[in-house]
Amino acid sequence: MTRNIGLILLLINLAFGSLAGQSGRSVLYSGNVTCEGKGVAGVAVTDGVSVCRTDKEGRYSLEGSATSDFVYITSPSGYQVPVVNSVPQFFHRVNHEHVKSIDFQLVKQVVDDINHGFVVWADPQVKNQEEALQARHVAEELGDWLKTYDERPFHGLGCGDIVGDNPALYDDIKNMLSPLGIPFYQSIGNHDLHYNGRSDNASGKVFESHFGPSYYSFNRGEIHYVVLNDVFYIGRDYFYIGYLPEQQLNWLEQDLAQIDEGSTVVLTLHIPTALNDQDVMQFAYSTISQSLVNKQALYKILKPYQVHILSGHLHQNGNLEIAPNLFEHNISSVCGAWWQGPYAEDGTPKGYAVFEANGSELSWYFKSFGYDRDYQFRAYAVGENPEQPEFVTANVWNYDPQWTVYWYEDGNRMGEMEPYSGIDPKTAEVYSDKGTLDYKWISARKSNHMFRARPRTASSKLTVEVIDRFGSSYKMELKQHTNK
Repeated sequence: MTRNIGLILLLINLAFGSLAGQSGRSVLYSGNVTCEGKGVAGVAVTDGVSVCRTDKEGRYSLEGSATSDFVYITSPSGYQVPVVNSVPQFFHRVNHEHVKSIDFQLVKQVVDDINHGFVVWADPQVKNQEEALQARHVAEELGDWLKTYDERPFHGLGCGDIVGDNPALYDDIKNMLSPLGIPFYQSIGNHDLHYNGRSDNASGKVFESHFGPSYYSFNRGEIHYVVLNDVFYIGRDYFYIGYLPEQQLNWLEQDLAQIDEGSTVVLTLHIPTALNDQDVMQFAYSTISQSLVNKQALYKILKPYQVHILSGHLHQNGNLEIAPNLFEHNISSVCGAWWQGPYAEDGTPKGYAVFEANGSELSWYFKSFGYDRDYQFRAYAVGENPEQPEFVTANVWNYDPQWTVYWYEDGNRMGEMEPYSGIDPKTAEVYSDKGTLDYKWISARKSNHMFRARPRTASSKLTVEVIDRFGSSYKMELKQHTNK
C-alpha cells in the first residue's frame, strides 16, 4: 500500500511539474514558410507548446514560450524539408537572448506522395563500433530493398533506442542511414536519454542536439504522422516510466485539430502504449516502465481518427487492436537480441517493418534481414521442438487475429493450428551457450505467436500455411523425423 501511494504521489508531482514548466514569459516568433521563393499557406508552426498556421502569403506569427528550445513546422503533403545526413530539417533551435525572424524552406515533392511507403526501424541500440558495423549491414540491405520500389517515395521512422547509452555513436547511425536517400524521423528511447540530471527536463538534450525536438508531426499523402516522447526520466539512476506530460498532450490536441476527423494518423513512440488487452483495461504498477501509464488520456485524444501506433522497447514483435480505430504495432528490434544472434528473444528475426500507404489505407509486413518478403514464419517438424515433442509447431512473428495458420497432413487441410504461449526452439538453441554471448542474461522467452498441431502419424507429409490479413499466402513443407 505504501508503495502504491508513493507512486500516485509521484505521478501527481509529474503532472504539476509539467504544467509548471509551461509558465514563464512569452516570445513572439515570426517568419515565412516558402518553396522556391513562394509562400506556402496553411503550414502549422509550433514551439512545442502553441501552434499557429501560415497565412496565404506563407507568413506566420507565433506567441511561444520562453522555455521552448525549438520552433518547427509540420511539413504539408506534397512537400519535403531539406535533409542533412538522414535528419529532416523541419526545425530551428532558438536563442531567446536574440530572437529573430525564423524562416523555413520546403522542397516540392517530385513524385506524387499519395501512394508512398515507410520503413520502421526499432531499437538498433548500438553500444560500440562492432555493433555499429552490424547495424550498417542491415542498413545496406535496406537500401537494396528500397530500390525494388521504383518511384514510390519512402521515409523512415525510428522507434527509439537508437544507441545503447552511447551518444557518441549517433553520428555513426546517421552516416549509415544517409545513403538510403530518405528522411529518417527518429523518436527518443530510454537508452537515448542523458541520465543523472535532477529531472526529466534535460534528459533529451543530447538526442535533440542531433535530431531536433523529441515530439513533432509531418504529413505525407493522405496520412498525418506524429512522433511523441513517452520516456519520462524520474531523476534517479536509470529509472524511467512510460508517461506523456501535459505539455505534449496539449500540443497533440492542437496538432490534430489541423486535420479532419476520420483521417489516418500514424503515431510513433518508444514505449508501447499497451502490452495486451488486460493492460488496456487495468493499470499495473509492475509495468510502468513497459507501457504508457496515462494511455487512456492519449486514446481519448486519438478517438476521432484512424490510428496506427508504432512502438519498440520490448525487442519482440506483437500486434494489438486496442479499439476499432486504434491498432498498435510493437515492432521487433533491428538488433535481434542486442546483436548477439539472428533472432530477438521471441524468435523474431532481426529486421524491420515495411508499410505501404495507398491513399489513406495501409498495408504492412515484417522484412527479416537476409531473407525475402515471403519469409513470414518458421515451422518445426514433430520432434524438433522440445517443449512440444508430439506436435508440429510454428512461430508466426507478425501474427494478428486477422491472420490464419493452417496445417496439412498428406495434402489434406486439417484445420487451423492451435495458438499457445511458448519458446521458439531455434532461438533457445542459439542462446543456450552463454559463453558465446557478450550479455549473459540473453535467453529465449515465451511469446503468444506460437502455434501447434498434433499429426496422426509421425511419418505424415506435413505442410504449414500462413495467410496474412491481406490475403497473401506463405507455405512451408516439413520433413518429418521417424525413430528407427
